[in-house]
Amino acid sequence: MPIFILVLALGTFAIGTEEYLVAGLLPSVAADMHVSEEVAGQLVTVFALTYAIGSPLLVTAMAHIGRKRVLLISLVLFALANLASTLAPSASWLFGTRILAALAAAIYTPTAMAASAQLVEEKLRGRAMSIILAGSTGALVLGLPLGSWVGSLFGWRASFAMVALIGTLSALLLCILLPNIQQHGSVVSWSERLALLTKRHVWLALALTFISLVGANSLLTYIRPVLDRVTTFDAALLSLVLFGIGAASLLGNLLGGYLADRWGIGRTLIRVYALMILITLTISLLTLLHKSFALNIIAVVILVVWSTVAWLGAPALNSYLAMLEPQSAPVVLSLNMTALYLGTAGAGALGGLVLALGGIEYLGATCSLAMLIALLLILSNTRLVNRNKGQAREEVPSPVIQQKSAPAGEQS
Repeated sequence: MPIFILVLALGTFAIGTEEYLVAGLLPSVAADMHVSEEVAGQLVTVFALTYAIGSPLLVTAMAHIGRKRVLLISLVLFALANLASTLAPSASWLFGTRILAALAAAIYTPTAMAASAQLVEEKLRGRAMSIILAGSTGALVLGLPLGSWVGSLFGWRASFAMVALIGTLSALLLCILLPNIQQHGSVVSWSERLALLTKRHVWLALALTFISLVGANSLLTYIRPVLDRVTTFDAALLSLVLFGIGAASLLGNLLGGYLADRWGIGRTLIRVYALMILITLTISLLTLLHKSFALNIIAVVILVVWSTVAWLGAPALNSYLAMLEPQSAPVVLSLNMTALYLGTAGAGALGGLVLALGGIEYLGATCSLAMLIALLLILSNTRLVNRNKGQAREEVPSPVIQQKSAPAGEQS
């Protein structure tokens, strides 16, 4: 595998760390910016919404530019945005830099995937893409707790400086190691995307991604306030817990692919969403209890189980989407990326609204309600999944290319 594939993965690691960073720094960012935690949580919403809207527009607009140049421009812009975040005098400034970083990320990730597919042998493409996307999973496993730990030692601004440094290093290495490549192949037109959206089963699947992301990420975005409410851990121990939650998500992704093959797509998703309803309701109940050593242990175990289960459905959902339109799988999965980030944006907004109107004790119950809707959606499509399951195994390439590591409805 060419070394520049690992460098491309370093870029997605930086972007993934930026995406999850605020979740580990929420209390300190809110206090320093003199805003509530629910307002600070909208930094996640802004990043995700900007990515969802900006990615198809910017990638299409820059289709005529060489991919190496696009990758370098996006990484430099990303590093500068994070550097500007370290100087933020106000919350509005920080929101602006998050928008700039999201625009850069929206260009980089799909371009990195396209570049890898163009530069490596056909037999290595799947592995190359999985390595690049492993950067995003690594961000949740390592980037989130590392950013939280750096923030606890040196302040939250240092965490953004760390991301800027990683982005700069990625740009320098790509400048040296990545060959010059030109745009290759046709860009998916808007008419093709819109044609797929006229199909009922496609928009139901995209709705499933959106709603399940809202349910899972509402809790992930505000995981620090939840941990502060139910545990007595200091900053160092909280970072360790976040590492455990990230590692559990990686385990869930790996196990999810096996379960999808063993149980089938529909059955896997049904069990995942049913378990998520019970687990998130339990998390709400934990916030009503008094802090104790026993509650510390119980909370960590439940949150690790939650993280594992939340990521179990990702491989199954990718297979489901590719199965629905096997001849247009790349287009369907690109549409799912937009649904994915819209779901992440909706999660930040919904979670902030729950905290503002009700309180942290209602967050888990709200997530369970979203998961119930997702469960009802997949139940309405179960017959379709079961009917086409055998056909899907023949038509969908194995392994299915995983687009992004994320909770339940997110791509993996």
